[in-house]
Amino acid sequence: MATAIPTQTEKCKGAMLATAIGDALGWPNEPRSRNRAKKPKTNDHFVEWTRSCSNPRWHDEKILPGEYSDDTQMTLSVSRSIIAGDWEKFFTEKELPFWLTYERGGGGALLKAAKSCNKKKVLLWQSNFTQGYFNAGGNGAAMRILPHVIAGAKTPDIHTLMLNAIKNTLITHGHPRAFLGATCYAYALEYLLRKENVLEYGELVTAVIDGQKIWGANPNPDVFGDWLDVARQHRDYEYATEWVNTRTHMVKQLEYIRDSLKKGLMLDDTKVLTELECFGKVNGAGDVAALAAIYLASRYANNPSLGIKVPAFSFGADTDTIASITGGLLGMLSGMNWIPPEWRVVQDYNCLIQMTELLLADNKKEATKAEVSEAKTQDGDWRNSPIGKIQLVDSKNVPNGKYGIVIIRKWQTALGQTLYTKEAELYDNGPQSNDQTTLYDFAAHSPSKTKAIWSQMPSTAPVQKSIPQNVALSKLKRQFVLDGDSIAALLGNPQFKKKITVGKMLKIVRALIESDEASDILAKQFEVEQSIVDLLKAYVIE
Repeated sequence: MATAIPTQTEKCKGAMLATAIGDALGWPNEPRSRNRAKKPKTNDHFVEWTRSCSNPRWHDEKILPGEYSDDTQMTLSVSRSIIAGDWEKFFTEKELPFWLTYERGGGGALLKAAKSCNKKKVLLWQSNFTQGYFNAGGNGAAMRILPHVIAGAKTPDIHTLMLNAIKNTLITHGHPRAFLGATCYAYALEYLLRKENVLEYGELVTAVIDGQKIWGANPNPDVFGDWLDVARQHRDYEYATEWVNTRTHMVKQLEYIRDSLKKGLMLDDTKVLTELECFGKVNGAGDVAALAAIYLASRYANNPSLGIKVPAFSFGADTDTIASITGGLLGMLSGMNWIPPEWRVVQDYNCLIQMTELLLADNKKEATKAEVSEAKTQDGDWRNSPIGKIQLVDSKNVPNGKYGIVIIRKWQTALGQTLYTKEAELYDNGPQSNDQTTLYDFAAHSPSKTKAIWSQMPSTAPVQKSIPQNVALSKLKRQFVLDGDSIAALLGNPQFKKKITVGKMLKIVRALIESDEASDILAKQFEVEQSIVDLLKAYVIE
């Protein structure tokens, strides 16, 4: 019996859903997730977990089963931007700044770029702080490229796709590892989208190797001339040489994957992923994530569920992003019928389907207007936001030690995406007992740090406690704060059992307080693993 090949629409929906599924399944296990559980377990289903958060002030939060992180948030942000028309303008002027109010687990480079768009109204490469930017080679760009592939499904143009992948990447990342991870992943997605017959074992790897001149092409100077001029001034490395070296290394890794796949049942996933640097210091790099996803999608093309579970529970790797983009490839290959019922409870399932349909629509703007109008006919107090109409769904308070609360508000967009925002309030009468409030019954993460953004948010009823004028949060300096629980959490973290002096740790803390450098830059400066910097960064508040 011949294998049924999914339609392109089914492939795109499958890719969008599996991206979110991989993200949600892998997020609790990601080294920088700050999961309270010391030893997460492998599961076939989503789990509820508790996340330790420092923004806007210290608190714990519950993450409900199936809730996703910044990987899927950014995928939906890019989707809305494409639907809006001028996607670059909308993404940098609306989506990225507003994302700061509801972000969940965003990486250093992405957060820094978003803050630059919000406060300075300028992209990082156009600012005076380009050093960290050109060293940012993370997978924050690759994880959000899928919408460009879906939007071009009816009008295939591989060169336009590569152009958009580069344009999207340079908004937040400047190192060739980020660019080539994004273009390589986009190329693999496009190949699977156009595939009209059964994928042969190892075929995807060979196709990506053969396409290296397309996804590995240098940025066009006619389009990116100004950006390239700035890149050439970077002092840490020679940009053109670094680009070629990164591409060459990726092709060698792809050849290693191709040779490894020939071992069949004898293949050791951990060994291959180790060789691909998934457990090393650069485990969050864009090229590493793309290569790992191509390997896993190739090996588990006939078992997509297992293909997502392997990276999601590869403890020590960047589990959420690798599982997310592996899911994107497997969904683009197999559609959505394979998705088990227990995974269809992923956060915003209907929104993910609807967003895919809008990206595929001939007239995206008109189709979106119709969907929004229908949503607004339903009951709800719809309010304006930079990304469209939203409504408040719920509001809960969680304790901030003995001194205040964090207010978590749950919102829903007209297209069905769930957003969680946070705001801190200090008690005006001194410490309160911890039993006044308990952890809320829904998940939330993301500080509201910017007045400009909150001025665009709809007003809500005031909380019971107010902030004393002499300690207004907007006037607090950046601080490194530890309480008994957080000290115990650090002492119990295996990362801190590695050799690191107190002096070096204090120097890292001082750098985190006094500068806005990304974690990977500080890790390189102090010669420690990035995970240690991220752990300390969690205790820095503003």
